[in-house]
Amino acid sequence: MNWELIGHQWAVNLLGRHIASDQVRHAYLITGPDGVGKRTLAMRFVQALNCSDPAKPGEICGQCRACQFIHGNKYPDLHIVEAEDVGGILKVEQIRELQHLLALSPYEGKRRVALLLRFHEANANAANALLKTLEEPAPKVVMLLTAQSKETLLPTISSRCEILPLRDVSRHQIEQVLMERGEGHEKAALLARLAAGRPGWAFHYASNPDLLDERTEYLEDLVDILQTGRLERFKHIDRLTREWERERKRGGEHPRLRAIGALEHWVSLWRDAMLLAYDATAEHRNADRLHDIQMLVSALPPGQISENLGKIERLKGDLHKNANVRLAMETLMLDLPRIPGA
Repeated sequence: MNWELIGHQWAVNLLGRHIASDQVRHAYLITGPDGVGKRTLAMRFVQALNCSDPAKPGEICGQCRACQFIHGNKYPDLHIVEAEDVGGILKVEQIRELQHLLALSPYEGKRRVALLLRFHEANANAANALLKTLEEPAPKVVMLLTAQSKETLLPTISSRCEILPLRDVSRHQIEQVLMERGEGHEKAALLARLAAGRPGWAFHYASNPDLLDERTEYLEDLVDILQTGRLERFKHIDRLTREWERERKRGGEHPRLRAIGALEHWVSLWRDAMLLAYDATAEHRNADRLHDIQMLVSALPPGQISENLGKIERLKGDLHKNANVRLAMETLMLDLPRIPGA
């Protein structure tokens, strides 16, 4: 299949066979971490469903009107529904509007396709409203949902979908594609390690060099925080959350997403420290921060490193569930150890 997707060939082959054998399911749930390729796979599937000049059924020409319009989000029979902001809430009104559109006959293609992105962001009313559509599917409708995992959705939703769990893409594959796109070997290797199997993450950082500088700032913030007492830590969180809120008012990301992004970098560093502390053979993601990793291992016993990693991971989960950003970050400040002279 010529879907030009990085990794996930098994999913491409499966969906291609469904099209070729005319056994397309009425609903699919594509799961996996952010940046792993869920939306890209879904869009390629929509193109393959509607391509007017495929070399064979299930393939994509990329040049016909349908392929071009789907790529540009202009295809009349494709309806993309998502929360207004990443990390926001997908509302019941959006589902009701979608249901009205899906009740109409296809305008141009063989089917109407609904793509519901990040459906784990749907509120309870929206999820329950969609359930009726899943239980009584229209004959010419295909529904595609993406989510971080099936566990983040109601069991009654996931049980009515064919589930495609996307796994991490190999570091080598990501690094090779980055170099093919013009990145130098050193930067491509760093981004591929940091991406942790998520090609979309790597490409996003490659296209936005300031994000690597931001990563450096967050990791240096962590080292500074570990050397300070509670008062200084709370002042730091106050400054940081105020800055995130100001940026949001200027059109930037929601503070919750900024906090999650910072915590992802912290998790990555603590993970590397845990691997070193336990003499694990897995590759370090933050090879350029070896001094910081060694500092954590020298200052803390392995059990405490593992415990701190778990605390930050749980906090990330709380923020994904819309926990208060300032309160959550201040709670973490109470939990992190102090390492004098770090």
